[in-house]
Amino acid sequence: MGKKTDFSIFDKIETVLQPGTVLDGVLSFSKPLKVRGKFSGEIESEAVLYIDDDAEINADISARVVIISGKVNGNVSAKERIEILSGGKVSGDLISSRIRIADGVEFNGRCRMIKDPETIDIFSAGVDKLKEIARSI
Repeated sequence: MGKKTDFSIFDKIETVLQPGTVLDGVLSFSKPLKVRGKFSGEIESEAVLYIDDDAEINADISARVVIISGKVNGNVSAKERIEILSGGKVSGDLISSRIRIADGVEFNGRCRMIKDPETIDIFSAGVDKLKEIARSI
């Protein structure tokens, strides 16, 4: 149990990097993406990224939502949430306002919970508040 994630709240995943695919570079996409192959470099998106069981990622990741059931070496940042499903392996720091780690996960890194960046108003905050915000990011 625990490997199921409800994608009904997201757009349908139409793009899949299949097993046997090996890519290196900067990966940028605007619709949900499922990775089942290998990728090295950097991943940037405002969409959902699903890293499947057999996937191997050696990259820093920044996306709206990141769901991991494969292997990731790199820091992961998500605007909405990060989920590491049972069997997932992550070596790197996690940064998001919501982080969920299932039983059976191998995790080596730090978790940093941040407030929703949309709710931070730096222009009306005092110096002490700005310092507090800067430390939480």
